[in-house]
Amino acid sequence: MGAPDSVPLAEPGPTTPSTAVVPSPRPAADPAPGAVASSPRPDRHDPGDIEGALETLGERHPAAAQLLCLCAVLHPAPVPVDVFTRSLPILPRPLGGVAPLQFNGLVAALVEAGLMHRGHQGLRVPEPVRAAVRDDLGDEAAGVCRAYAGILVAAAVPDQVAEPSTWPRWAALAPHLIASGAAHSTDPVLRAAACSLVASLLHRGKARPARTIATELHTGWRETLGPDHPDTLRCAHELARSLVAAGALLPARKLLDDTVHRLVGTLGTTHPQTRVAAETRRGVLLRMGGMPRPDPSRAKAAHRRRKQP
Repeated sequence: MGAPDSVPLAEPGPTTPSTAVVPSPRPAADPAPGAVASSPRPDRHDPGDIEGALETLGERHPAAAQLLCLCAVLHPAPVPVDVFTRSLPILPRPLGGVAPLQFNGLVAALVEAGLMHRGHQGLRVPEPVRAAVRDDLGDEAAGVCRAYAGILVAAAVPDQVAEPSTWPRWAALAPHLIASGAAHSTDPVLRAAACSLVASLLHRGKARPARTIATELHTGWRETLGPDHPDTLRCAHELARSLVAAGALLPARKLLDDTVHRLVGTLGTTHPQTRVAAETRRGVLLRMGGMPRPDPSRAKAAHRRRKQP
């Protein structure tokens, strides 16, 4: 098996995702001139013949092959089916042209070929198949698939983070948000969803995983976006909150000092994000038994009021 036949030159943009191509495993090569063509393979393969199953899939079920590639670059945990069915139109064809009612047929083809399992929690690709697909794709095409997978997962997250009824959904999507490369993503929607994941974990009282994920996101975004980018600063605030929840008040205060300073310089003193971070810092200082530092936004507002006749 070789690399995919068609690989876009860049990751899909959030506004025009359908202009690119989701790579799929390359079908078997045509026989050499003069050679006797073999009869088509049946859809069902020996369980160990993953390569043969992928070649047949690319020939007969290209949309199913694209679906398999998307699943293979996500986390091994089951992927909820509606992650795909609710956003099919944003994907390139042939998968993007599949109607939701036809989606079950794609899954059935993959299950019949032994390339996927379907359960009540969603779709799961066995690890040997995942490894074979990723190896066939290569790094560049796998990155394209991961970008599309991130668009799908980000579109499927709940709107709320504090509502307990949404927490099972957050738990199901959490590993896929991280596996889709949120820490180094150029997609602002995916970054926002990843930051909301941290907030949902804090609402659920899970400070340790919130801190782990926030640290990974903050490190990645500082490198790719810069320390003063609004998304980096929002993540820094969530990381500080996770540190507070874990009882690490001194590191949280140091991070909040830096974050508020950067927010004032980037977004201004009156921006809601600046005010929220400043309020969190004041709360930390009070818990540490110190006097809160003056809020620059409030000090400047008071100064303006004093200057008015």
